Amino acid sequence: MAIENQQTAAAPAQQESTSFFSSVMEFFVPTAHAEAPEESEEPAEEGGDEPAEEEEEEEEEPEDPAPAIREECEQKQCAEHVHHFKHCQEKVEAGNGFPGEDCVEEFFHVLHCVDACAAPKVFKKLA
Repeated sequence: MAIENQQTAAAPAQQESTSFFSSVMEFFVPTAHAEAPEESEEPAEEGGDEPAEEEEEEEEEPEDPAPAIREECEQKQCAEHVHHFKHCQEKVEAGNGFPGEDCVEEFFHVLHCVDACAAPKVFKKLA
C-alpha cells in the first residue's frame, strides 16, 4: 500500500515538473499557433478580385539607376583598374602566373574604385 501511495505521489510531482519545464520552455521558445480562417457569411464573387489584381500588375517598379551608374564608372573612371584585373585574369588563365596566384586583389581594387565613384551619384539620384 505504501508503494502505491509513493507512485501516485510521484505522478503528480512528475506532472508538475513537466508542466514547470514546459512553461519555462514556452517562455524562452514561444509556440506559434495558426489562426483559424475567418468565414464570411457572404459568398465571395469570382470576378470581384480580378480588377484589384490588374491594378497591382499595372504599377511598374521604378528603374534602379545604380547598375547603369556603376557600369559608367567602371568604363570611364576605373578603366585602369579594370585593365589590370583583365590582364591578371588572362595571365592566370594562361598558366603564366605564380603557383596559387589569383586576381582577388585586383578585383577588390576595381570594386573599391567603382563604389567610390558611384556612391555619391546614386545617393544624389535618391534625394
